[in-house]
Amino acid sequence: MLRMKHRGTVPLEQRLVYVQVVEGLLEHGLRGSVSPRLKHRLRQAGIDLDRPLLPGYPVLLWGKCLDVIVEETLPGLPREEAFRQLAERHVQGYGRTVVGRAVYGVMRLLGPRRMVQRLPQTLRATDNYTEVELTEQGPTTYAMRMNSRVDAPGYAEALFESLLRLGGAESPRVARIHEDADSTTYQLTWTER
Repeated sequence: MLRMKHRGTVPLEQRLVYVQVVEGLLEHGLRGSVSPRLKHRLRQAGIDLDRPLLPGYPVLLWGKCLDVIVEETLPGLPREEAFRQLAERHVQGYGRTVVGRAVYGVMRLLGPRRMVQRLPQTLRATDNYTEVELTEQGPTTYAMRMNSRVDAPGYAEALFESLLRLGGAESPRVARIHEDADSTTYQLTWTER
């Protein structure tokens, strides 16, 4: 089992998502899709796109923003499908940030197995609270426990599937296999090319 270095438990109200995550979605992943109404609603929620982005945003605020973005950019889709599509756009957009280009360049070279083994470090660079435990269940299957929950059905699953594809995985599949008040466990599987 791979474990991340313990960062201590960061209380929910002090959890921050770093700027490159926000930039990846809002400035790159949604390029051309930010309507005046979406911009206004994001400003009301706490992210003003007419000003430079802050170094970090509270995770609770970011969760509200994701809901607003889905409502405004993917109306009419079932909630899970909308969040899946948003996650794919987020991964693409993050790859256009300075940090994302560097991270994705390394991921492409590692291949899926080693890329998954680096996910704890990769995810640690996106916020101030994530801790990950990986358990290898087979050469192309891992259980990944995270110390958080995402209230956006399909979002995390689609995000990790996109990252696996980026690492060269064939037919990636990520499923939520356990969830409690403060953690989520996903099963990551793929086939070799």
